[in-house]
Amino acid sequence: MFQRKEGLNSKEKPFKYPCILIFMEDKIKEAVKVYNKIASIYSEHNFPKLMQFQLTKFQSFLKGKRLLDAGCGVGRDVDYFVEDGYDIIGIDVSKKMIEEAKKLVPKGNFKVMDFRKMSFKDNSFDGVWCMASLYHVAPKEMPKVLKEFHRVLDEKGVLYLAVYEGTGKKEVDDPNYKEKRTFYYYNQEKMQEYLEDAGFSIIRSEVNDTEEHKWLEVYARKS
Repeated sequence: MFQRKEGLNSKEKPFKYPCILIFMEDKIKEAVKVYNKIASIYSEHNFPKLMQFQLTKFQSFLKGKRLLDAGCGVGRDVDYFVEDGYDIIGIDVSKKMIEEAKKLVPKGNFKVMDFRKMSFKDNSFDGVWCMASLYHVAPKEMPKVLKEFHRVLDEKGVLYLAVYEGTGKKEVDDPNYKEKRTFYYYNQEKMQEYLEDAGFSIIRSEVNDTEEHKWLEVYARKS
């Protein structure tokens, strides 16, 4: 269970999967390779976990039904939104994760796509949901990612993001997957700065504790 700590308040183009890796940093390439290898076992560990509080809170801020799950993994949250009547697209840079998602969520709409350079038109979505994906993005790339989210969001659109709270980066060898992954940590002040520079205003920002990690979770609106 999370223990909540209040924080700071305040044109469709052709897309080919092989092109994605050319522009990636080595650490992101490594992450994609790992997720392609562990997609099946990852779904076993993560698909049953539902972040009900976060999902419901996000929905309370939305003005429309068009959603993007950026870094959708095996489609767990897409499944929730589909069942709740939302028009949602899930994207992930891992081809194998998307293959798992299509099997687990046959009603879902999924695409292999890099969220740093999306093929969607401007103002395509009322909300962008980005749960546990941005922690693979290095600080120097974060401004570009958030500006891309801002671009595809409609006026007053809402962004939810969750990353590990802290500073620096860490290479983790998870016993569940027997593969190493690199995670980047962000604190509230720095993430707020990134978001405001990208054109967002903070709705809610908080640090939530779990047994393994501290999570920074932010709800922000396109200004």
